[in-house]
Order: sequence, then C-alpha cells, then structure tokens
Amino acid sequence: MRYTDRITLHKTLGRQYDPSQGKTVIAVDDGVVLPCNLSRLGIENTATAFGSVEKEIVVARLQFLYTDDVDKAVISDQKYKILKHIPHKRKSVFYLEGVDEWT
Repeated sequence: MRYTDRITLHKTLGRQYDPSQGKTVIAVDDGVVLPCNLSRLGIENTATAFGSVEKEIVVARLQFLYTDDVDKAVISDQKYKILKHIPHKRKSVFYLEGVDEWT
C-alpha cells in the first residue's frame, strides 16, 4: 500500500460568534501533516456502516498508530469532519465526510 497522499489533522480549540461575519467561527489548532493512503468507501459499505447511501465517505489510512484526539481534517484544501477513528495495533484508520464548513 502506498502512502503518497497527505492529510492534515486538526483539533477544535473553541467556537466563537463573529459579528462581522454574522456566524459562529470554529477555531482549530495548526494541525499535523501526515502521509496517508486515501480511498472511497463503497455504496454497500457506506449503507452498512453509516445507514445512508447519500454520504460520500473517504477512508484515510495512516502507516502508524495515531493516538491524539482530533475531529477535523483537510485533504487538498477540502475540509472533512472525522466520523470514526479506528486505532489498530500498528496503524490508524479515519472515516471522513466532506463538508463545506466546519460546524
């Protein structure tokens, strides 16, 4: 398996209302950039795991175990929310759903 893609993992630091934008703004840390292997989850597996075929789920596999607490990700300037993090003995798997803005 090739780990040629890059994922930036972020943790939410807080939420604050910004009157100039008229909405709540999410503050995240600087993040950590890691090599990963990306693939899409099939329709049948999406329906089984998440109960809906409407979602498009991306699977990010890391080459090593990642134990920090994160809830947001960025891949190629596309924002994702982390639906599920599965730590294995020697590697980690993240199930991601693409979003326009973090909530």
